[in-house]
Amino acid sequence: MKTYQYRDLSVIELPNTLLVTACDSSGGVGEKPGDELCVPTKYISIFAARVCLFELLACGARIIGLSNTIVGEMEPTGAALIAGIREELNRAGIGDLPINGSTEENFKTCMTGFGIFIMGMVERLRINPSMPGDVVICIGKPKFGAALVVDGDPEIADYQDLQTLTENPAVNEIVPCGSKGILYEAANLAAIHQRQFVTVPNDLNIVDSAGPATTVIASIKPSALPGLAAHFKAKLTVIGHLK
Repeated sequence: MKTYQYRDLSVIELPNTLLVTACDSSGGVGEKPGDELCVPTKYISIFAARVCLFELLACGARIIGLSNTIVGEMEPTGAALIAGIREELNRAGIGDLPINGSTEENFKTCMTGFGIFIMGMVERLRINPSMPGDVVICIGKPKFGAALVVDGDPEIADYQDLQTLTENPAVNEIVPCGSKGILYEAANLAAIHQRQFVTVPNDLNIVDSAGPATTVIASIKPSALPGLAAHFKAKLTVIGHLK
């Protein structure tokens, strides 16, 4: 059995399939008195679940399991966090996925802490090598903080967008963008394949944070651009190419 890491995913090679895992965590954000940033508790788990789900679905994985760790009591903190997870699973179309987890019932906590671990399975990672001449597109506009509304925001990438990209054979590689920003992920995509990313003028902020996977970049064959542009319309931005 071989285990390795690809970007933010851990991959375990089993005899006939791959087990792929992703995780995320948060601390000091929530509604407890010791939290440094006050936000409704459920958004912590919504954002964390979204990040992991996007990472796994982008590589073609089928989601099979989810566990969470809650550094606090079940009521009200744990219940709100689990409700957020369930809400995001429903957006992803897998609302019937069992949720396993643990809470802290022995000690009173004054700060919110949360962790999530999601598993998927796939025969092979959906990673087609990016090639010189590939166009790099971005789906969605980067948002974070107060500008971010996950439910119903038409400007950020959603699960249907991700499915459209994964089902297109002319799309080589798909990468969700988070706190490191679009430019970082595009440059990293190129470097993994010993390529160079060259930017073109565009209207997106490609340097700052893209929040919890509010955008997705993809390297595509140039021939695929007209069809994808017609489908995504204003949601698609060409940000560069590979050489």
